[in-house]
Amino acid sequence: MKVGLLHARNGVAGIWGPSMDAAATLGAAEINASGGILGEEIELVFGDCGFTVNEAIGAVDTLIDIEGADVIIGGHPSNFRDAVSQRIAGKAPYIYTPQYEGTACGPSTVAIGSTDQELMGPALHWLRDRKRAERFFFVGNDYVWPRMALATTQRLAREQGGRLVGHAFLPNRVVEDDDVLKRIARSGAQVVIQALVGQCAIEFNRAFAAAGLDEKMLRFGLIVDETVLCGIGAEASTNLFTAAHYFAARHSRSNDCFLERYHDAFGEWAPPVSAASVYYYEGLHVFAGMARDLGTRKAEDLARYLNNPISRSAARNMLGDMPVGQSPCVYLGKADGVTLKVIAELGA
Repeated sequence: MKVGLLHARNGVAGIWGPSMDAAATLGAAEINASGGILGEEIELVFGDCGFTVNEAIGAVDTLIDIEGADVIIGGHPSNFRDAVSQRIAGKAPYIYTPQYEGTACGPSTVAIGSTDQELMGPALHWLRDRKRAERFFFVGNDYVWPRMALATTQRLAREQGGRLVGHAFLPNRVVEDDDVLKRIARSGAQVVIQALVGQCAIEFNRAFAAAGLDEKMLRFGLIVDETVLCGIGAEASTNLFTAAHYFAARHSRSNDCFLERYHDAFGEWAPPVSAASVYYYEGLHVFAGMARDLGTRKAEDLARYLNNPISRSAARNMLGDMPVGQSPCVYLGKADGVTLKVIAELGA
């Protein structure tokens, strides 16, 4: 069986590519070592989602029609998700792994990643209680995920007695953002909430610190994970918080075992493990579990099964003792140099 991996290999989201490839390679090796899928080993085939919907569609066509992929594991930004879902509907199952908006997915598709609401809700509550934060400024890239994250931020802030004092959207590429930084400095915000992708988050946070704002207000970054933090650097990470279901530094039996296998396979200097790569790894295991439960390797049968949407919790029930696992808990992380230190467990 062939598993098609679809994610960015360059551009602002390309920084996650090496760790996602490594995690998927480990997942495939584990599945094959346990007998494959109904006795057949899996082979990974690789695609680049590119920068546009048309490029993503072209990559999917190549993976399915030329490479013969029986499933697509998608680890790309959500502006391509619906188009990919429609393109492969009925042909193959599509497992979407990143943090996302929490909206319903298209045909033949299941999403297994975190949602903004379940991470931000308890995190903003913690910032209010522990840091007396009530005024927020939101900055994000200009596409569907950050725009929906803004709406979620507005609602959560209002419900928790806070308020949004400003917002800004940046292009989906690295740009100079001096004007936005000036607006933030004048806004009176106590916390800057970010929904910026990859290299955009890196450059924004470097500029934020260079402007001296890191000593004056807090930052809370959605998808600011271990990979992004390495790019931001220790000198620009003061007062930077994030929330996730997974942190590499959180010790547990399942995570310690996973990290041992990962570094045994790829060495001490392997690409940093983060939620993005762990969910990608788990995506392969969800596919394997689904095929085994249904007793079929046929892509069309598995795609038809997902046409009756299954919940994320039902999909995650196939994971068992994995780094995130069946019942994810929300953790709050704080940057400590280029390491994310878990400082609070915020509940399931």
